[in-house]
Amino acid sequence: MKLIKHSLSFSFATLLSRVLGYVRDALIAYHFGVSQITDAFFVAFRLPNTFRRLFGEGGFNAAFVPIYAKQVKEGKEREFLRSALGYYLLVNLSVVLLGVLFAEYLISIIAPGLRAKPYFDLAVFMGRWVFIYLLFVGLSAFFMALLNTRGVFFVPAFAQAIFNIGFSLVIALFAQGFGYYALIGGVLVGGFLQFAFHLPFLRGISLGFSLRLHPDVKLLFKRLIPALMGFGVAQLSFFIDTFLASFLALGAISYLYYANRIFQLPLGAISVGVANSLLSTLSLGEDRSKNITLAMRFLFLLSFPAVVGLLVFSEQIVRLLYGRGNFSEADVLMVSYVLKAYSLGLVFFSLQKALSSVFFAKGDTLTPMKASLLAILSEGTSALIYAFVLKLGAVGLALGTATSSIFSFGYLLRKTYQLVDWKTLMESSVKVALASLLMGLFGLFLKDKIHLLLAIPMCIILYFSLLVLFREGLLLAFLNLGKGFVKKLLNP
Repeated sequence: MKLIKHSLSFSFATLLSRVLGYVRDALIAYHFGVSQITDAFFVAFRLPNTFRRLFGEGGFNAAFVPIYAKQVKEGKEREFLRSALGYYLLVNLSVVLLGVLFAEYLISIIAPGLRAKPYFDLAVFMGRWVFIYLLFVGLSAFFMALLNTRGVFFVPAFAQAIFNIGFSLVIALFAQGFGYYALIGGVLVGGFLQFAFHLPFLRGISLGFSLRLHPDVKLLFKRLIPALMGFGVAQLSFFIDTFLASFLALGAISYLYYANRIFQLPLGAISVGVANSLLSTLSLGEDRSKNITLAMRFLFLLSFPAVVGLLVFSEQIVRLLYGRGNFSEADVLMVSYVLKAYSLGLVFFSLQKALSSVFFAKGDTLTPMKASLLAILSEGTSALIYAFVLKLGAVGLALGTATSSIFSFGYLLRKTYQLVDWKTLMESSVKVALASLLMGLFGLFLKDKIHLLLAIPMCIILYFSLLVLFREGLLLAFLNLGKGFVKKLLNP
């Protein structure tokens, strides 16, 4: 159950961060709506965000954690850590410098349709400034890997919440007077605060940097290249959306961003926490079959009802989060349609992240890369068909993303099929699916009768009550764990 405890800690902090992220996005929607400024900013911000995923929850973490965990177990981590940090800083600074210098060309590559639009120069200007954010978030990602390996998951996950708080304050205080400059300032201030938040929690870890090449840093580079390629291929998913959306009408890029931000709440809060915890657990040599099956049961228990909830309540959720100020009713409807399309891939994306950790834990970074490449090929093909042949626009691009998740999950599952306890998993999944569908019917009955903030908790209570009624083993284990915790509090 250590895996689940770590996952819950990470997921709770991520959930807080996502909620604060919605405050940030609601402020952007209120002040700027769906406009040339938002399309330009979301394209510009995509550049450092992509590298953040590579250096953070992506390739670096996957390659670094198993090696560092081994060094910690042997008590030899000091020199390795100094060397790793030295080269990490060198690469990070180089990427930032290149990003600032070549922002115009990078934006032309990821969103070529913008060159013919009047806000291309604005996107380039914003891109040059917000790329500096990568310097701060890159160091935050390094610190996250250190803390995760040592069993600390809440702090690095909550650091993203600090970014959102800083960003939101800048928007709230300065957007009215300084316009889009507040967006740039929010990114930089938030990034610095996120970096600084980690520092008090690193006491006891001998930090320093050196450019002396440690032997295991060579191994890190050897594993990092295919890991970065694997996660880089995965990030092409976001670029495909942006690339194709740049040829659609004004607002398509913003619709995708606002919908994806909501979609990332269950995806980030559920799957990233489990994937990081599973990576650390398996890297330390714990039972593979037991932990993989446990992770898949836990993910399905949380992600399937989330899909049902998003399909039922998407319009109400978007209206609650964004429907004010310069964000029109037409914008609410479009974003809700895109959100429904994204939600169809949630279960597969969640399971794919967990299965990728199985390979990363044993140093295999090539297999997840192949899965990501397969996903990209399927997404590019399906998104073109949905968006341009079937004329579904931004909704078609989101459907293409959802379709790709099936291919990547299927490829990884084929490689890990024998490690899963299928009898236990299927028994749990049938109960979860039935409870979720009944919850969805209840949600349809409630959605036009009571406020969303009442309807969602009522659906959640019904869902978990049904699981208890169905005697779902994993939930019963959680309840027993909770009872034990309460008893300890009452009888210390």
